[in-house]
Amino acid sequence: MHAQSRTGTAPAYRRQPEAKRELLLASARVLFADKGFDATSTAEVARHAGVSEGILFHHFGSKKGLLEQLAEEFAREAAQFTMPSGATQITEESVVRNAFEFAESHPELYEIMAKGGAGLAELERTTQSDILLATIEKNLRQAMAEGQIRRGNPRIMAELQFAVVDSAYKAWRRSGNPALREEYILEAIGCMKAMMAPTQPTDDRNAEQP
Repeated sequence: MHAQSRTGTAPAYRRQPEAKRELLLASARVLFADKGFDATSTAEVARHAGVSEGILFHHFGSKKGLLEQLAEEFAREAAQFTMPSGATQITEESVVRNAFEFAESHPELYEIMAKGGAGLAELERTTQSDILLATIEKNLRQAMAEGQIRRGNPRIMAELQFAVVDSAYKAWRRSGNPALREEYILEAIGCMKAMMAPTQPTDDRNAEQP
């Protein structure tokens, strides 16, 4: 029988499976970014992580399952960084600038997305986007309740907001011109502000007409 540690934490041998899981995720992040999802085998990921291929299948079920978990972790990190839950105020500008900063600090994610593959095409919408959209939608509902933005369908508005920021960053990367970064940011901020601006009641608009 193995003795329990005095601090109440599990012995090191119990934590080993979780350590192997993290090694596999780290290796997948490197290899998928370097070679692409389709060109990387589960055997290569396991070898890079220093574990057996069976351990990979035990934790993730398949290569697609590994990619799904990797995408989910990236999405949760991006959501927290872009729209932190403890922030007193989240603005269109803070969202766009934080999104650009997060993307630039995690270049491996965008290498994985750029090299694509069948697995990523299936997961990009169902895993990454849904996690981010849920966070955006929650913030939009709160802003609507406080009268900060116009009322509307928060899910659709979240999808459009996500599309604006995501497209702006990808378009800037495709341009190949680092000097245009601020222009893309400002245009994205302008689009989001126009989309979210409170609308004037119909009666008020009519009253202003001669």
